[in-house]
Amino acid sequence: MHPRKIKWDRMFKASSTDLFAPFYLWLGLILLTVCSLGPFVYLFLSSISQEVELIQGHIIPQSPTLKNYIGLLTGNNAIVFASALKNSVVVSILVTLISIFVGLFAAYAFSRIKFPFRKTGLFVVLAMQIMPSISIVTPLYILIRDGIKVGIPFTGIVFFQTPPLLDSIWALIFSYTSFSLPYVVWLLAGYFQTIPKELEEASYVDGSSRFGTMFRIILPLSMPGIAATAIFVFLNAWDEFLFANAFTQTYASKTLPIMIAEFVGKHSIDWGSMTAGGFLASLPPVIISLYLYKYIIGGVTAGGVKE
Repeated sequence: MHPRKIKWDRMFKASSTDLFAPFYLWLGLILLTVCSLGPFVYLFLSSISQEVELIQGHIIPQSPTLKNYIGLLTGNNAIVFASALKNSVVVSILVTLISIFVGLFAAYAFSRIKFPFRKTGLFVVLAMQIMPSISIVTPLYILIRDGIKVGIPFTGIVFFQTPPLLDSIWALIFSYTSFSLPYVVWLLAGYFQTIPKELEEASYVDGSSRFGTMFRIILPLSMPGIAATAIFVFLNAWDEFLFANAFTQTYASKTLPIMIAEFVGKHSIDWGSMTAGGFLASLPPVIISLYLYKYIIGGVTAGGVKE
């Protein structure tokens, strides 16, 4: 039999250790790549197309142009875009840092410290993550409008109260963190539980404290999980639309998703600015994800070496 014929037959036969034949694995990989990159490529092609071509439904531009980007990055549109970009960057970074910092200690407590109702508390955290965002928009709006109070419930005693946060980036930071934190705690608690306790016990024998063990042993070995969690928190904060639409009113606090949505008017749609803005808004998450993906792979390798 011809060697090429043999190789082709092997593509359709699964070995004893494979679940599917190589042909179907490659077919699935190609379909996954097309479905993942297809919308992104189409968005870019649309951003360099003439508005007439977009209205007519052309996928590949016949007369590529940068007019959409020039219009978006010059004049009044440039001021609006820069303000929305700044707000998105500040909100996403602060939400990620706050959620990871607080979530690290909470997740460590749930995974390593024994206290009453520990498992119940973890399921409560998970239930908070499952709860739909739309169900608490009104209570959050009232809370943010009147200012956040810190005090003893049902007593009228207030230790601290913030000024009204409506139409500010702090309204978004507060609301995004309320949903990101349970997600961080749940993921990191599960990741911490995979780290052998013998490593901590050896650190205690060497005279290290619990905090010292956490920062010298647990966190370095958990960097892959922390990096992956940070990616998802950042992306969720960057793409969030519901809360940003409800809690922002002016461009002093509006983020990129809101700015791009406002290109859809009552009687017309600015297709060029919308596609150009959408493509530029998608670049930072893509770049950050690719960079942290390499970091995660390096962290997994380093973790295996340390163990």
